Amino acid sequence: MRCFTVLAVVFLALWHFSCQSDPKTNTAGTPAANTQPLINALAGQWIDIDFCSRCNQYGSVLEAQKNSHKPYAYAYAFDVNKPDSVMCFDSEKSWSLATSHNGDTLELKNANDGKSIFMIYNSAGEKDITVFDATTDMVKMDRYIKSKAGAKDGNGAFATALNHHLFNGIMVPSGSKDTIQFTSGGAILKWGPYDRFRVCAGGACFLAGPGADMITLYQSKKEGSEKTFAYKYNARADTLYLYQVTPVEGAPAKVGGVVHRFWRRASM
Repeated sequence: MRCFTVLAVVFLALWHFSCQSDPKTNTAGTPAANTQPLINALAGQWIDIDFCSRCNQYGSVLEAQKNSHKPYAYAYAFDVNKPDSVMCFDSEKSWSLATSHNGDTLELKNANDGKSIFMIYNSAGEKDITVFDATTDMVKMDRYIKSKAGAKDGNGAFATALNHHLFNGIMVPSGSKDTIQFTSGGAILKWGPYDRFRVCAGGACFLAGPGADMITLYQSKKEGSEKTFAYKYNARADTLYLYQVTPVEGAPAKVGGVVHRFWRRASM
């Protein structure tokens, strides 16, 4: 039933777009005249809040992908000076797609194998974007919201949201009475060994392959201090474990024993 509903929504989105593209039914003026107001409203970075919520649910990027899906892009960015294109971000790289705009519906052309992705901007209410990706065997639908992080690009905006959903709250290192905090901006407050972190969301940073989530810690003022760990929450999501990771030449890295353990005292 859910699959049928999604397909029906996609069909309606495509029908809505085609009708607005038809000169006989489009009474709002030429596409060029209609483009700029929509891009003005969309200008900025839009992050996949559904995926971030799934990461929060599972305490894991990999589990969120496995139990649902990885979106075509984690974030999109619109520029008022480039009304006919959108930038796409997947946490590691970025690329541009040509777009067509009609009303509150957008087509992202040639996203995958000549197929398009469609967006519907909800200009009322919460002002979000629903993205429909039917470029693969499974129809993917995700909700995006505009980022308020002030990041330099979509990858930074997505990382900020992902950090918040995965590590929000006050942490207490095992064997200590002191508290530390992982911030949305990627800082670690009041912890001696490291003061910055970076979560792996895709690509080569998954050193152990699809079997373990990865996080890299480092000292911002110490060159060469980066250290990558596997991380995992317990079932109640109130204990965070960081595991040793040993590189293996020509094979996935080996995940070893627990190096750091934190109790999550409260959510922010």
